[in-house]
Amino acid sequence: MKKHIAIMLAAQVLCCAVAAKDYYLANKPGSGAGTLADPYGLADLPDPNVKRPTLEGCALEKLQPGDTLYFRAGTYALQTVPGPHYYIGYIRPARPGTSEQPITFAAYPGESVHLKKAGGGQKLLGSHKKDYVRYIGFTVHGPMIGYINGKGVEVGYCEVVGTFWDSGDNHDGIRIERADGAWIHHNHIHGVRGRSRGHVSHNSAGIKLYNTKNCIIEDNYIHGNSAGIFDKEAGIRNTFRRNYFAENEAQDFFGNNQGEVSTVTICDNVFSRPVNLHYLMTGTKVHDNLVLASRLCGAWAGKVRNTHIWNNIVLGDVSRMVGFYDNKSPLVLTGERPHFQYFDHNVYTASPGYSFDAYKTKQTFSLDQMRAEGFEKQAAVAGAEEIFVDRISWNLRPRWQTAGRYGDPVGPDDIARVLDKTRYGPAAGRRIESAARARGTP
Repeated sequence: MKKHIAIMLAAQVLCCAVAAKDYYLANKPGSGAGTLADPYGLADLPDPNVKRPTLEGCALEKLQPGDTLYFRAGTYALQTVPGPHYYIGYIRPARPGTSEQPITFAAYPGESVHLKKAGGGQKLLGSHKKDYVRYIGFTVHGPMIGYINGKGVEVGYCEVVGTFWDSGDNHDGIRIERADGAWIHHNHIHGVRGRSRGHVSHNSAGIKLYNTKNCIIEDNYIHGNSAGIFDKEAGIRNTFRRNYFAENEAQDFFGNNQGEVSTVTICDNVFSRPVNLHYLMTGTKVHDNLVLASRLCGAWAGKVRNTHIWNNIVLGDVSRMVGFYDNKSPLVLTGERPHFQYFDHNVYTASPGYSFDAYKTKQTFSLDQMRAEGFEKQAAVAGAEEIFVDRISWNLRPRWQTAGRYGDPVGPDDIARVLDKTRYGPAAGRRIESAARARGTP
């Protein structure tokens, strides 16, 4: 009997694997059969002339777990449903995929696919409460990718070409909301900018997260936005690693702003601005980052507690070096919610100061005073040329290869790799596909 059941299960797995299909869509008027020879056309996409978004009768409705819809080359001007449907992506599946067989939307291998919105109220891509959906290799102009929610959704090797919005309201490159285990990787996100009453708005963010958990945001190039990443509400066990932040106007990383307490890990990134944990975070880990600014990290709005900070390198203005700041709270060292659980083995290009409660008591501490409180005992001060062999390879000199908390190197594992802009966006994905084909691997 057990043998019979095992054979039936194996047959079911094989059947599911065989059932997965590839479909194709071209930037052409009219309809098609969805084959490589006769791809779907624009008429096979969702009908925008309805009151509420629907997938009935369109090519997307046919997709089953394991299926892939490939977009052939071109610039697609997509008309979406009018009205306040911004939370429902126009390109989305009718049903969820599975962890073993996700539903995939992808640019056809080796081809460039641009998506632009011709009108309507929807965003162009978004999983809309469906699990295990993948979006791979698109260039999206203007409207954000979102909402990304459900379980196990992936956005990889995409480019988001942002726009300016004269508002302080939410305006994002990729919006992730109520998601569990989203994987956002190798994307190039730029130009998402906004202003409110003449001031730069951090609500215009390259990536924004609301009420998410277990998400991995890694290997993205995020630059030229008003804010880089804004983990705005109650992020739990999210990880931000190996991202390259540059020239974001207000913040590179902006932490929790509202709701419940947030706990995240921030590691192996290259930042051009300080890491702003912001508000209501506990147990956050900030380690092995390179910060090209005069402040390592801190909290603008207070209530950031039990933080672990180690193995970071800070290269900035030697006259204004700051290891940590908390503008709203005096330094707390005892009780259940001290500022730090661990704070050591960081390297600065000048002796840092530490500031707390900037609006009232204006506490300031020197490096020696922080050491007397039990922190930063192994922190070091050295010039950039003493830390790195050069700023091309970014290889550490021998001293720093074992100067970390665990006898490990300080800073990111491979700075030059993080700074390599060719690793990000659709072109990077096409190169990987080409190399795989040359090797004869899928």
